[in-house]
Amino acid sequence: MELRKIIKKNKKGQLAAIAGIALVAMLIIVGAFFFTVGSGVLTYVSGNVNDITSGLGMAGSSNLSAISDVSIGTLNTTIQMLQWGSGIMIMFGLFGLVIFAGAIRSRPNGFLIGLYLLLVIILIFTSIYMSNTYEELLGGTDELALELQGMTMASYLILYMPGIMTIMSFIGGIIIFSGIGEDSF
Repeated sequence: MELRKIIKKNKKGQLAAIAGIALVAMLIIVGAFFFTVGSGVLTYVSGNVNDITSGLGMAGSSNLSAISDVSIGTLNTTIQMLQWGSGIMIMFGLFGLVIFAGAIRSRPNGFLIGLYLLLVIILIFTSIYMSNTYEELLGGTDELALELQGMTMASYLILYMPGIMTIMSFIGGIIIFSGIGEDSF
């Protein structure tokens, strides 16, 4: 709500709005990386705990395997859905970035175009770093790499994040700066 007040009061500048878009894009890049890697760790741990607890058997008159299947088995099924859910969340974040750009469309001055391009370059370099780091994790032979290889949609999006962010940032820039008139320069 506060960003909307800044936008309405400052129709010529909107430095805060452009910085907000850069912040949202950076959060998408970093958040996608950490969420996907964290999901891989969580699905691995959950799968192992489920396998261990499903073979507990009987303890007195209680069937611990059945109790485990109802409690931990259900939780494990939910956690295993993170494999496709992480990719869907990244897609929503990218489309939200373009929608956010449309929400702040304005008539900014020429300085903000250069600032926006500088921020886009920083975002692209950040996404290249995250993509390369993810590729190293994905190419390993350990359990985390096996879990990450199962997350095909999220892996694809993170590996190609530099290109995706370039396209989405320039589409967002076109949307933001399409209201510029000749009197702005």
